[in-house]
Amino acid sequence: MTLLAFLAALGSAVLHAGWNAIARSRPEPGAAFGAVVIAAGFTSLPIAAWRGLPTVPEAWFWLAVGFCFNLLAIRLTMAAYRRLPLSLAYPLSRGTAPLLVALIEFGLLGRAVPGAGVLVGMVIVSLAVLLLAKSARTGEGLDRKGLLFTMGVAVCTAIFSITDAQGVRAAGDPFAYGAAVAIVTALGLPLLQHFEGVHVGRMLRDNLAFGFLASFLSMGSYLLVLYAFMHAPVAPSSAIRETSVLFGTVLAALFLGETIGRLRWLAILLAVAGVATIRLS
Repeated sequence: MTLLAFLAALGSAVLHAGWNAIARSRPEPGAAFGAVVIAAGFTSLPIAAWRGLPTVPEAWFWLAVGFCFNLLAIRLTMAAYRRLPLSLAYPLSRGTAPLLVALIEFGLLGRAVPGAGVLVGMVIVSLAVLLLAKSARTGEGLDRKGLLFTMGVAVCTAIFSITDAQGVRAAGDPFAYGAAVAIVTALGLPLLQHFEGVHVGRMLRDNLAFGFLASFLSMGSYLLVLYAFMHAPVAPSSAIRETSVLFGTVLAALFLGETIGRLRWLAILLAVAGVATIRLS
């Protein structure tokens, strides 16, 4: 993995944690999350005007497949955030996703297995993230439906990480592909919510300023990880990006009043060691 791809994945983690923590601080986190996704479609219009949209049919195929799983992940995330605190839902969904990516890539798609150092680093990062979830579970209420929703997010995240990698490589341009994904998702989510009885207009009015502000962080995070997927293997890039939970933990402590105990500090140290292992391998 090149240094630039590594920094892109790490930068994506920082931005991703930032906007998720802000969304969790809103009175209705699920509605805030939806507002960010819809606002990101508008934020992406200048990018689409600048770079255009993908012209390769293969890119649109992967976009369509990824859209279905991304939309499902968004809905499950919105549901999970209503039932679980950020410090539990976020690590559980993000920590298991890289291992699922690896299983799909190497087990089902027959991709080349990376070196031992990279695999060790990925496992360390995933264990560190799951340790964060364990620390949250020991001190907070446990909602079974929330956990089920969170595990669904992990599966969907792993699948659309792979479709994103395939799609952006086919498109050859992370800006064009990222803008297309954001616009299509912003059109699809409100339609789904409307059929579910959600008052989309009220949701947007209540989160208008926040949604547009957070959408810049969301799109920045997404474009950075697409760049990493273009120039590095998906599984280790995904593992590095999921260190967003480290930053999410700190943000939750600073702004949401959540406590960082010994287990969480240990998890942070483990994740740093895992990321270093991936970078140096």
